Amino acid sequence: MAATITDRLFTTRIASGRLLYKLYFIAFIAGIFSLCYYRLTHIPSDHPILWLLVSLAEFWFAATWVFQQGFRWAPTFHVTYPDRLPSNLPPVDLFVCTADPDREPPMLVADTLLSLMAYDYDANKLAFYLSDDGGSELTFHAIYQASLFAKHWLPFCRKYKVEPPAPQAYFSAENMDVGGGCQSFRRDYDLVKVLLQGNGKDVDVEGKPMPTLVYVSREKRSGHPHHYKAGALNALNRVSSLMSNAPLILNVDCDMHSNNSQALRDAVCFFLDPKEGHRIGYVQFPQSFNGVTKNDLYANGVKRIYEIEFFGTNAHNGPMYAGTGSVHRRESLNGRKFDPNFPIKLEDKSVKGSKNWTELEEKAKELIRCDYEMGKPWGKEMGVMYGCAVEDVFSGLVFHSRGWQSVFCSPERKAYLGLAPVNTNDTLIQHKRWSTGSLEIFLSDYCPWTHGVGRLKLGQIMCYSFYTLWALWCLPMLCYALIPPLAMANGISLFPQVTDPWFKVFASLGIASHIFSLGELMWAKGTIKMWWNETRMWMMKGSSSYLFSVIVIILKSVGISETGFEITSKVINQEALKRYNQEIMEFAVPSPMFIPTTTLSLLNLYCLLQTTPKILEVGLGGLDHLALQLIISGYISIISMPLYEALFLRKDKGRMPTSVTTYSITLAFLVFYLSSFVM
Repeated sequence: MAATITDRLFTTRIASGRLLYKLYFIAFIAGIFSLCYYRLTHIPSDHPILWLLVSLAEFWFAATWVFQQGFRWAPTFHVTYPDRLPSNLPPVDLFVCTADPDREPPMLVADTLLSLMAYDYDANKLAFYLSDDGGSELTFHAIYQASLFAKHWLPFCRKYKVEPPAPQAYFSAENMDVGGGCQSFRRDYDLVKVLLQGNGKDVDVEGKPMPTLVYVSREKRSGHPHHYKAGALNALNRVSSLMSNAPLILNVDCDMHSNNSQALRDAVCFFLDPKEGHRIGYVQFPQSFNGVTKNDLYANGVKRIYEIEFFGTNAHNGPMYAGTGSVHRRESLNGRKFDPNFPIKLEDKSVKGSKNWTELEEKAKELIRCDYEMGKPWGKEMGVMYGCAVEDVFSGLVFHSRGWQSVFCSPERKAYLGLAPVNTNDTLIQHKRWSTGSLEIFLSDYCPWTHGVGRLKLGQIMCYSFYTLWALWCLPMLCYALIPPLAMANGISLFPQVTDPWFKVFASLGIASHIFSLGELMWAKGTIKMWWNETRMWMMKGSSSYLFSVIVIILKSVGISETGFEITSKVINQEALKRYNQEIMEFAVPSPMFIPTTTLSLLNLYCLLQTTPKILEVGLGGLDHLALQLIISGYISIISMPLYEALFLRKDKGRMPTSVTTYSITLAFLVFYLSSFVM
């Protein structure tokens, strides 16, 4: 039975307790203005440059805090009613991308694909497209074997209502051995291969139809940019429009297996809603992760983003596109603008009837040639956008600026579970890529401060500003981690003394921000130690990932280098895994990413030790003019304890490499020595 105008398929509510938050907001804003007033009216005659730099750092901290409130002003939650869906659901094309068989094991890709194929959805309405940018025979073989195994696995999932429908996760064992190869393997391996033919051509062991499954490995040549994941998604878009042309497209990363076979039906509720469905360009599910330690050692569970902040975007036309777990309306993805006067209905334009699969394969090969996009609008006016390391956030901004809304859908049972980086270096590299791409967006023609005016809500502009300016966190953090401790070691005060009433303003802001941050995470079912780990990683990312991002952007602007696309590894050896489960930070590799953070931690510890004799001589009361600087250096030193252990105490293979230790110690002493001449 078709839904009527009264049959709403989702409802919305705003979080309670907003009065308390707004009182906190008013008090904190008042504190920020008071701090700014103090800085402007108490400029010292000596060392004004140091005072100015610290003041600018505080101003940027304050501005970023204001941007962040866009997520917190009105957190909004949606509840779906899939039981009200009509029987005739729209077809969906599903995209999965992989690029490196070493970092993304083929069995991991096959596991993800099998989990998606087990959706509680009419198999005749589903078509799966796998992009293998590595062109790996191992990946093709794994997918080929998965297509055979699916004929047994899907009936098993239906019969026993398997959750999660990923074999590896369900059986909680090592990757399955799907058997050896077959004589026809080499004959079947090609650029495009239809492994399962839809429309009832292929059936499972129960005689029920199987969904379409297509393997794609697009042509690559030097001199022809392939645009990484964005290019792969656009290639799948073209191939799928030829072979199935479903009105909805779901894309999932190869390491994000389905954990909820009903999730696709939840997404469809938004598109088919009789009141709001025509406005929605895409539905975004949260990213959730398997294997994250109890206290989320590297803060890779991104709990704050997906369990706190993204709910706030629902009040401002919806969340950013996160690159995975996203269901798109094909029309909006392909460049159509939303017009309230001429709404684009979710029409079924899928390819029906019998198909000549051999002919379709040949036509599809033309669509994935390396030069196919030359002179065409792909990546500029249609499809996923090019020119940015975070093609997802960039594309979402473009979709929003075209008038489309998005929706954050977070069902009680997680829709997808993925693999997060399990060592420090991969974590920092991942955030370097994210922050680099985000800053590229801010510096592009789609800057939220210019392009967004008149196209986005104020709250949207604030949220996009917070993420696109992530990388610039490094500037105030470096100022606060460098200038106060060095000034303290040279007896220079940059803050009010303890007996000064202005001291309470600085202390109150610092304490309030930490208590609020902790309270939020506890509300999201986090732990105190998780919050402490998150704070440490925030400092490490700020002084390393974000700093390198700014350097990369500068080098790119002068034509020295390109940003590129770095894939983090999804594999880990047993020794490192044991340390990870024990929540011991892993360094091991001599990565330059470690040097800035390690140098700053050593510098703050050394400046603190340099000041200790003065404390013993005159007591804390005699140094009350340096109290806040002592607190800052002490805070940085305490939170850096795992670094000190990795540098000097640990003997395992995950300790800090000797080369990084040597560089960091040398650099810390060099900075301290030079500061004595400057200050």
